[in-house]
Amino acid sequence: MNISFYLSDNYLESAAIKPFVLFRDCVRPAIEARRQELNAMYAQVLGRPEIDPVFLIGVLILQMMERLPDRQAITACWYDARWRLALGISEDWAGIDPSVLVYFRHRLAKHQLANVALEAGLTAMRSAGYLRRHCAVRIDSTHVLAHIAHMSRLDCVRETLRLALDFLAAFGGSAAWEPWFSRYVERHSQDFRNTSGERLRATMVQAGRDMREVLTKTQAIGDAVIRAEPVALLQRVFNEQFEITEGDSLQKRTATSSGIVCNPHDPDAEWSTKDTLGKAGWIGYKLQVCETAPENTRQPGEPTEAAITAVLTQPAITSDHGSLTPVIIAHEQNGQAKPTEAFADAGYLSAPALEAAKANGYVLTGPIGAPPHSGERFGSDVFVVDIPNRQATCPSGKLSMECHRITETKIQKTYYNFAWAQTDCTMCPLKGQCLSKKKRHPFRTLKIAEKHMVVQERRNLCKTHEYQQRMHRRSGIEGTHSELTRGYKLRWSRYRGLNKTDIQMQFTVAACNLRRWAVRLCWLRRQETMAVA
Repeated sequence: MNISFYLSDNYLESAAIKPFVLFRDCVRPAIEARRQELNAMYAQVLGRPEIDPVFLIGVLILQMMERLPDRQAITACWYDARWRLALGISEDWAGIDPSVLVYFRHRLAKHQLANVALEAGLTAMRSAGYLRRHCAVRIDSTHVLAHIAHMSRLDCVRETLRLALDFLAAFGGSAAWEPWFSRYVERHSQDFRNTSGERLRATMVQAGRDMREVLTKTQAIGDAVIRAEPVALLQRVFNEQFEITEGDSLQKRTATSSGIVCNPHDPDAEWSTKDTLGKAGWIGYKLQVCETAPENTRQPGEPTEAAITAVLTQPAITSDHGSLTPVIIAHEQNGQAKPTEAFADAGYLSAPALEAAKANGYVLTGPIGAPPHSGERFGSDVFVVDIPNRQATCPSGKLSMECHRITETKIQKTYYNFAWAQTDCTMCPLKGQCLSKKKRHPFRTLKIAEKHMVVQERRNLCKTHEYQQRMHRRSGIEGTHSELTRGYKLRWSRYRGLNKTDIQMQFTVAACNLRRWAVRLCWLRRQETMAVA
């Protein structure tokens, strides 16, 4: 049945149904072009897949666009005319079970095809002339909350033990794992809120001893059990939470490192924080977002013409400094050419990043953070440094007397250490702002990195009015984060694990691009109609 036959042309061009029409006419053919790659996810011996993978990808895109759970998404395939129009569902469609979507997402993660929807959407935009391959981009990161409960260290240890013992019960039955099975599996839901601190510490140490004994017993079963996911997770949590001291005694670690397991139900989720969150932090992942940065200034009420070209889901503790290159690579893997210019904030910029961008043929635009200051002392930005001539000039105009080149082999970094004469510093009227009060014989020293001149050049450039006006093109990425968070619930992960969370992010961004495209086309059509009238 051709549903569009019963719908008027005005209705097909409305903002409510335009995304579904664009999917049918543009995006679905782009996904169809990758059918051979999608069919390769299934075993060739058993023939072609029973359920069309192109259809399932379409369901996942529309599901994220409408913010529906799996069961309601399948219901929409039955009763929503827009879905039937977009997916080409016939009258004799037999339907599918919602669990099919669960297994299909797992298959996409296994074969590393999470970006198939986003790439197909960008291909459709380029084919329609809406998106250019060569363009400027803007990049920024946001945080994603994991689909888990917050646990204390004691709760995490006990729950990890419970999951491992539940798995190990298949080897000899629950009686073979006593008394741990009855202690953690049958009575695992204990409330420690009103328990004294001394008892909590004793319970934690007891759980550590039980962990050690269980791990020792698994050594006799075989390598297959040791490598099993619940047992490997048990070993990891034990190493993170406990340490063996002299005399073979066990004690709880006083401090834990970053990247530890916060909840055994999602070991990939990590705790991290940033300046805007203070000490609160979050448990989950970090998401890098890259979108095009249009040059034209939008009119009031004009929808954006920017398209998100890449998203990258990372562990929460990943720094933005090392994320710029992977994001650019993901941008190119989705069919886009190398960007002409990349806008980013100070978290991404450094001297190596500026040189890498220059070597790769694009301009990296953004500020560099202020130099570290020691109290009221002058920072390195007020000194005029000439590294080739090994000279530096202080704020009062005095030249440095010494310059030493220092290379730290462990971290592969080179520094230059400049020093001024003590007689010049003692008589200087600015010594109160320049010298440290802790030194007995004060004279100023300055330690700078090898690429200091590159950094200082960018700092001076950021002070100009023209550069500050140019940086306004980066500000649009903040609105994109708000749109994804408020409109598509991207802040909260639906699934557990880094791979499945990445699938959610990729399909959410594909849905966002589809709706943006439709809203933009509807707005342009209204402008044409108003101009004619």
